[in-house]
Amino acid sequence: MPTFLKISISVEQTIISGLDVGMNFEQMVEKILEVSKLSHDEVMARIRSKQEELSGFITLEGAANIVARELGIVFERKEPEVKPLRIEDLIPGMSKVDLVARIARIREPREFPRPSGRPGLVGSLLLQDGTGQVRLTLWDDKTSLVKERKVQKGDIIRVKNAFVRQGLDKQPELSLGTRGTILVNPDDPRAKTLPPLVEAKVKIADLKQEMLEVDIVGRAVAVSDCRVFERPDKTTGKVSTLMLVDSTGQVRVSLWDEWAEFSKNLKRGDAVKLENAAVRLGLGGRVELSLGSSGRLILNPPETAELPELTERPLKLAEVEVGMSYLDLVGRVKRKLPPREFKRSDGSTGIVTSVILVDETGTIRASFWDSAVDKAQTLQPGDVVLIRNAYSRAGLGERPEVHVGRAAHIQINPPGVDVGEPKPSRVRIGELEPNVDVMEVVGRVVEVSKPSEFTRSDGSKGKVASIIIGDQTGTTRVSLWHEQADKVAGINVGDIVKLIDSYSTPGLFGQPELHLDKQGRLELNPAEEELPQVDVFRGRAPEAERTNIAEIEMEGLRVQVRGTVVQVFHRRPFFDSCPNCGRSLGSVDTSMMCEECGKVVIPEHRVVLSFLLDDGTGNIRVVLFGKVAEGLLGMDAQQVFDLYKSTRDLAEFYDKLNLVGRELIVTGTSRRDKYLDQLELRGFDVRVSDPREEARRVLEKIKAGSTR
Repeated sequence: MPTFLKISISVEQTIISGLDVGMNFEQMVEKILEVSKLSHDEVMARIRSKQEELSGFITLEGAANIVARELGIVFERKEPEVKPLRIEDLIPGMSKVDLVARIARIREPREFPRPSGRPGLVGSLLLQDGTGQVRLTLWDDKTSLVKERKVQKGDIIRVKNAFVRQGLDKQPELSLGTRGTILVNPDDPRAKTLPPLVEAKVKIADLKQEMLEVDIVGRAVAVSDCRVFERPDKTTGKVSTLMLVDSTGQVRVSLWDEWAEFSKNLKRGDAVKLENAAVRLGLGGRVELSLGSSGRLILNPPETAELPELTERPLKLAEVEVGMSYLDLVGRVKRKLPPREFKRSDGSTGIVTSVILVDETGTIRASFWDSAVDKAQTLQPGDVVLIRNAYSRAGLGERPEVHVGRAAHIQINPPGVDVGEPKPSRVRIGELEPNVDVMEVVGRVVEVSKPSEFTRSDGSKGKVASIIIGDQTGTTRVSLWHEQADKVAGINVGDIVKLIDSYSTPGLFGQPELHLDKQGRLELNPAEEELPQVDVFRGRAPEAERTNIAEIEMEGLRVQVRGTVVQVFHRRPFFDSCPNCGRSLGSVDTSMMCEECGKVVIPEHRVVLSFLLDDGTGNIRVVLFGKVAEGLLGMDAQQVFDLYKSTRDLAEFYDKLNLVGRELIVTGTSRRDKYLDQLELRGFDVRVSDPREEARRVLEKIKAGSTR
């Protein structure tokens, strides 16, 4: 009858290598076959059964030794070979582990609630030696090792009285009980056998896209506010932006969740070290860094001495992020907007004026408030202005806008400071987004409308005309303002126009529209421009292919998807725009003055909806504007506005819309959200899915050899 053994694995600083017999596994099997007269299959079956019986904690040699003893066979013994315990030797169930390894990564402690309600703390160290890596979990008081900066990445530690368990990733994981201890940089002969940590620290100028994770040391130039956002799974996340410089350059860093919260402690000039920051490609092809839960930020690290003192280095306009509390920038005045008064919540009157600044990286609106308005009034187009100690907020279309208050310092045309002119970016019509400046767009004229006049608040006259143009990717409306409107007299259907230095606004149906004012330029029938003929654009838009959501992997795709609304994002369901020119009017405090038309207007409400659509292969955020959103809701903008005002909160408002669970077919263009770095779909057509129509579609696809 078999003898069952109960095995408990206890390890000090050494481990027995192999088996204490003088033969290998094949020789052991041969010996068992010779003595027992069993078949080879019977012997192997007994050995494997013994392994399974003991939960895989023994080797084939060990199992063969037990089977032999059950059959009365005793192998000759030899002295065991003793070697230090290594990471590759660790298996769940071991206790009293004594291990020497090097710290490869440190994860900051975080608080969590226990079932009892008492908060706990957990952090971890990723250890490595020449044979592998293992995570060491630190609980409660053991986390002081990290919180008090007693260990650094690259340090050697000796772990005593640890035990091994299976982690969430099914890999062995070390934990310390009440008797477990850690010695930092011990005088232990095993430390000399550890390989050095691969150097991950780099200079900013040496960052490359192919690098996966890096360590970097620099000084904070600017830090944005911590912004809260909602994830598709309904959890909330946090993100802020850090602009970091060293002696070689500057880099944008996205700080996520706990590090976004930590950024509130940072101020301009602080030295920081980032560990295990992920390298990624950002907007404009620039290399950026991202620091999440697997990384670490150390304020005022020992490496501070290698950093130069922070010198004045104003931000480029493209580097300004929403929510920066302090920043310096320099730009050239492109155009100047009239000042306007507004009422504050306390009843007092304020004044604000705005200018559009440009440099070689882009454009930005700068709003000058109260005492800074007098200085702004002296600015003229073409002036270079250096602004120190400004801050940024979300402006039109949620784009960054610079605010200049009484604490800011303004220099006009400072000596030795020059600014390059922006080069209009060439954009195809299908790639247009609302509220973008300085664009170059080429299209063939499909329709031409005559100019119409309007009267400004000061009694002066203005003029606007419109044309519709198209290219291979779609069509759009173009509004020509003031002297540009007179040019329609020489424009015919079929002509090609190049719009230089134009800007975009959200149109009535959610599709971006173009505007060209006196700052822009129109070229008629430019050379070397080839576009489809007018007949291609009339009566139809480019076909959108029905696509699975999981297959949408890049921006700029015109697609159609069918899915179910699984979540509606609770955001303000409309924005205000000028009823004359369509330009967004900004915040409620200053929304009565349209800077383009030059007069006070009654704002027109445009509906905006965003929700998560799931088709079984994946999900994507969908955004609907204007008439497209109204058509889905079956309400016009005023009805949506009235419903919004009559409900207690956004949750009640969106409950009344009854969108969750509806199956929709959405046609739109994929776009990438700048802050969340994820794709979304800007819908220009939406309808409720008809089961009979979808069944017919599937049958037709099957007949054609496709099931999509």
